[in-house]
Amino acid sequence: MKTRIVALTLLALLAGRALAAEPAVAVADASAAPERIVLLVDEIKAIRNFPVVLAERLGYLNDGRTTVTVMNIRDDVSTAEMLKDGRVDAVMAYYHHNVVNQSRGIDTKAVVTLGVTPGAKVLVANQAKEKYRGVADLKGARFIAGGAGSSKSTLANALVLAGGHGIGDYTRLGTDGKDKNIEALRDGRAEFVVAPTPDGDVYESKGVATVFADLTTVEGTRRSLGALFPSSTVYMSSARVQAHPEIARHLAGAFVRTLHYINTHTPEQILAVIPPEISGKDRAAYLKVLKEEIPMFANDGRMPEDGAVKEWRILTAANSSYASVNVAQTYTNVFVDEALKTLR
Repeated sequence: MKTRIVALTLLALLAGRALAAEPAVAVADASAAPERIVLLVDEIKAIRNFPVVLAERLGYLNDGRTTVTVMNIRDDVSTAEMLKDGRVDAVMAYYHHNVVNQSRGIDTKAVVTLGVTPGAKVLVANQAKEKYRGVADLKGARFIAGGAGSSKSTLANALVLAGGHGIGDYTRLGTDGKDKNIEALRDGRAEFVVAPTPDGDVYESKGVATVFADLTTVEGTRRSLGALFPSSTVYMSSARVQAHPEIARHLAGAFVRTLHYINTHTPEQILAVIPPEISGKDRAAYLKVLKEEIPMFANDGRMPEDGAVKEWRILTAANSSYASVNVAQTYTNVFVDEALKTLR
């Protein structure tokens, strides 16, 4: 498949005045030449990326002196290479990419952490829920979780390990789409399915499965995994952070303010900021999904140390090449801490 990269400025994509309830950052020097930051996002319309849309609409990304251009990426593009050669300054994607990158000798680190839960549910087939009452019962279970290195498989691994078992103590099955998964859960070929928001609702609505572990909320994630589980982050090459700390500082400041907005406003108020170009015509349906996704961002922007270590251990259990990674080098809270001191 031919790789496609669509570059766009959010201001153009989301035309119209921001609906910010708070004033935008004051311009320090209107005569200064604008600075440009390029932020790569994996599918801007995906619900997991609504914070970047919110940040632009609220006026937090572009402050009159610094302009953030968002590149919307699809298909298989090496984001690590794009960071390395300077085509982009930062990437919005899941935290585990930093562990993978560092294991391959590519030094990247998260400069702000947005999501602290996986934003997913693990469901058990209704005909098997009496057998599997908790994580201690998962030995021998069959999970629909996709490929070996997928985020869904990582969550299945996490649950099995949380129950005191080894990764080899369960069977991982591929996923062939919701219809095929429903058939497998119904006829007994599978007992669990890992479903990111909003897919979990489909299995419940069809009457084939019930929530076994709710990994959308902070409480549910801690209860099931024993710690938070970092997901959405903004990360940069460590060399770029060192050479241009102002980039990390600007992005951290923008997303700390965005997280504060998310956690101090209602889903309805947040939806009012999201344009139809992102939500689609069915605003009620988008609001329903938004309500499920918001708990993933119950965070102030800091990386939870225990969560980073927990995720690294789970990743390492499946791939020993990650064992050499220094977790402390995969993120920094320095810029977020600076931003929190100035948060109004």
